[in-house]
Amino acid sequence: MIEIKNLTMKYKNGKGVDDINISVDDGEVKALLGPNGSGKSTTMRSFMGFLNSSEGSLKVAGIDTIANPVEAKEIIGYLPGDPQLPQNLNSKSLFKLGADMRGQSIDYAMELAEKFELDVKQTVKELSKGNRQKTAVILALLHKPKALVLDEPTSGLDPFHQRTFFETIEEFSNNGASVLLSSHIISEVEKVADTMAVLKVGSKIYDESYKTFKKKAKDEGKELEDAFFEFYDREK
Repeated sequence: MIEIKNLTMKYKNGKGVDDINISVDDGEVKALLGPNGSGKSTTMRSFMGFLNSSEGSLKVAGIDTIANPVEAKEIIGYLPGDPQLPQNLNSKSLFKLGADMRGQSIDYAMELAEKFELDVKQTVKELSKGNRQKTAVILALLHKPKALVLDEPTSGLDPFHQRTFFETIEEFSNNGASVLLSSHIISEVEKVADTMAVLKVGSKIYDESYKTFKKKAKDEGKELEDAFFEFYDREK
């Protein structure tokens, strides 16, 4: 469903990503891992067409996200790493706007708001960081997209609502959605991800099943995070 082939995008300072290849099948959850500056957000923003890549093929369900952005975005739910929401509107108003733009009902958004224990009557400027993140997550999900591209989706969420988030993502994948979500904490996405791709200084250094990595760590008698950091440090 999600296909990123030979993506290269360089900033003026020379940083960016080089020859990135990532695919996410229907019903698959892939974690995109790496520290800040590794290229996770650049990859996602390029896929969404918010950055101009110099090379690469970027598709969702066979639709070119650059050549056919409107058609592509109809089936994508996107959460940026730094969501900017109108400060003077409340969450319910934002959900209605998002739903109306997509010709959808607000019902699913309100169902998610109840799950996340979000007070939809508060304006964005009145919300805590965690509740602003909940609002942004719901905006990405309210049209029940077939593909999800989520940049640091659990940022600001407490452990209880992280659990709600991952349960929701599992529902989407069980219904056939392709999910690409980024994180810099391997244990955070351990329970939901089927596969993991790792970026380092703009290059992909790993792309395998989670089970494969966990088994190797276990065989070496290491905790998952310790094994990940050791692997990351030794890869060039």
